[in-house]
Amino acid sequence: RLSQSLTGSASGRSVSVRSSRGATSGPTRGKLGAGLVSVPPIPRPDPAAAVLLNPEVPERKRYCSKSDCGAPVGRSRGDRPGRTEGFCSKCGHPYSFSPKLQPGDVVHGQYDVVGCLAHGGLGWIYLAVDRAVSNRWVVLKGLLDTGDEDALAAAVSERRFLAEIEHPNIVRIYNFVEHLDQRTGTLDGYIVMAYVGGKSLKEIANERRAPDGKREPLPVAQAIAFAIEALEALGHLHSRNLLYCDFKVDNAIQTGDRLELIDMGAVRRMDDTESAIYGTVGYQAPEVAEVGPSVASDLYTVARTLAVLTFDFQGYTNVFADSLPNPGSIEVFSRYESFYRLLVRATDPDPGKRFASADEMSDQLLGVLREVVALESGQPRPALSTLFGPELRVVDTELVRPTAGDTSTLGADRV
Repeated sequence: RLSQSLTGSASGRSVSVRSSRGATSGPTRGKLGAGLVSVPPIPRPDPAAAVLLNPEVPERKRYCSKSDCGAPVGRSRGDRPGRTEGFCSKCGHPYSFSPKLQPGDVVHGQYDVVGCLAHGGLGWIYLAVDRAVSNRWVVLKGLLDTGDEDALAAAVSERRFLAEIEHPNIVRIYNFVEHLDQRTGTLDGYIVMAYVGGKSLKEIANERRAPDGKREPLPVAQAIAFAIEALEALGHLHSRNLLYCDFKVDNAIQTGDRLELIDMGAVRRMDDTESAIYGTVGYQAPEVAEVGPSVASDLYTVARTLAVLTFDFQGYTNVFADSLPNPGSIEVFSRYESFYRLLVRATDPDPGKRFASADEMSDQLLGVLREVVALESGQPRPALSTLFGPELRVVDTELVRPTAGDTSTLGADRV
């Protein structure tokens, strides 16, 4: 499925699947920037301050949730405002953009709902307090858009493996629960995750503004630092035969001095040929629709995210949905040729010509980062050889910026 970027109570049947991990958190000291570039840490905000006072889904973001439909719903007609609940006029599937949980509701007899944080593809995302574990902050997110008990139970069982994933760059999954909607009488499934306070890559990028108010791209070095962290997380998933599928600026948050993937809803096993595939136009590799996701398609999403972050990528969801702009028209491509070539390789139409693993792409990105930092600082940043021992010094090394009149060797056909 491609994305376009009610009261309950504690009563009723409720089942859960718990993580076997303890309550201690992962490492708090990150390595964002790989010691080469300084990325300002993002302080952890007060979670309660993130709760929306008036949770509403803008009409322009209201679409039918049925996988084979996706038609606009809940839109205004003349002087009549759009309905937040109803049935899709195209396929008849019911829709609701009203929060199912309200402040004060208790889910599974354990999670006190504080309010809504955001709206996602499977409904509202809620902030709650886990009264059973030191009143820690948690996030409840819809697991499945269905009222079928058997289908919901199967979905809970199917997603059980997410609770076993443990990595400092991946949000922790605590629990899966079912909650009876008192208004409709249907069971709703929720995934219970750690609350990750900070800012998403989308928010960080949108906050960079020029004096005239236009958004300024992130510095290439900073964007690469984020990508290297994301690749560590993806590499961990790949080592467990899992694919992330939907990496993008919305799904990663900088918290303190590290990056965390926060949305595990699209994660699937590599041998899964049955469940729905989730992705986002402009980020998803073109072959996914035909042959399904792969390690190569995961790496493709990281490269597309780098492009979105580092230049004004107009048309990345349509004209350039499966390609990059002419390098001569993009300043960062002309300035950092190795960066451009890395993006070309990682987004090659042939998955077999992309990087073979997250580690390989990360190693190459680290080399590009060294070059970028060296060009910016005027000082070489050599790496120690892992094959032939340490290089103690660099002799007669000079870094020269391109000057006006230099001929670029960029070419979209070269990788």
